[in-house]
Amino acid sequence: MMATGDIAPRGNLAARFQEFRDSIKRDHLLWVLLALGPVFALFCIIRVYPILETIRLSFYRYHPTQRSRPFIGLDNYWRLLEDEAFHTALINTLQFCVMATVITLVLAFAVAVLLRSIEKVAPVYELLLYIPVVTPWVPASVIWKWIFDPVHGILNYGLDSIGLPKLAWLQDEHVIIYAIVLVSVWKMLGYFVVVFGVGLRNIPDELMEAAELDGATPWQRLIYIVIPMMKPIILFTVIIATIIFFNVFAPVYVLTASAQGAPAYDFKVVIGEIYQNAFVFYRMGYAGAQSVVLLLFVLTLVFVQFTLFRDKAGLR
Repeated sequence: MMATGDIAPRGNLAARFQEFRDSIKRDHLLWVLLALGPVFALFCIIRVYPILETIRLSFYRYHPTQRSRPFIGLDNYWRLLEDEAFHTALINTLQFCVMATVITLVLAFAVAVLLRSIEKVAPVYELLLYIPVVTPWVPASVIWKWIFDPVHGILNYGLDSIGLPKLAWLQDEHVIIYAIVLVSVWKMLGYFVVVFGVGLRNIPDELMEAAELDGATPWQRLIYIVIPMMKPIILFTVIIATIIFFNVFAPVYVLTASAQGAPAYDFKVVIGEIYQNAFVFYRMGYAGAQSVVLLLFVLTLVFVQFTLFRDKAGLR
C-alpha cells in the first residue's frame, strides 16, 4: 500500500508543471523572444552586420594600412562605370551563370524523372550523385584540373581515342568557361536531382494512373501533369542555382592558377575581382562597392525570376 507522503510530492510536482505551462501560455511572446533571441542576434552578427558594414565602406576610400579613410560618396560607384575589368567579369559571370543553371537544371530534372521509374534503387543513385555536392570546391577543382591536363588528362585522351582534336581546356580563353561550367554542373547536379526527386514523389500516383488510363502518352503526362505540378519546385531550383552559380569563385581560381601567361589566366568573374581588389590591392572601399553592385544584381535577377514564375506556378 502506497504511503500518503509518496502521493503528495507527485501532486505538488504535477501542480508546478501545470503552473509552468500556464505561465508559458500567458507569456508566449516572452518565451519566443528568449528562445529565438540568441539565434537572431547571432544571425545579425554573422550575416546582417557584415552586409551593412560593406555598404558603409563602399562610400569611403578605405585602405587597411592607412589611417586616413576619407568619405568619398559615390566615387567608387562612378569608377565602376569606367572599369573595363569589372564589366568583363560581370559579362563572364552572367554567361557562366546562364549556361550552368540551364544545363544543371535540365539534366537534374531528366535524371530525377528517370530515377522515378526505378523507385526502389533510386536512393542509391541519389546518394552516388550527391557525393560531389559534399565534396569541397577546392579539392573537386584540383581533381578536374588533372582531368583537364592538355597532355596527360583523361578527357583529352578520350577525345583523341575517338578521333577528335585535343583541347587546351585551361589555357584557351574561349574554352575555359566551358571547363568551369562542366566542373560546376558535375558538382551541383546531385543536389538538384534530390530536390526534383522530392517534388516528383509528391505527385499523386492516382493522377498519373488516371492519365495513363485515359490514353495519355509518357510525354503528354510529363508536359501536362508533371511540369505544371512541379512549377513551385522549378522556381525554387532556378533561384537557388542562380545564387550559387553567380557567386562562382573557387573553381575559377584553382583552374586558372597554373595558366599564367596563357590568355585563360585573365578569365575574370565578379567574385574574383572583389577578391583581387580587397585582398591583393587592399582597396576595401572599392571592393565594397563591387560587392554592393553584385548583391543588387543578384537580387534583381531573383526578383525577375520570381515575378515571371509566380503567376504560372500559382503562387500569390
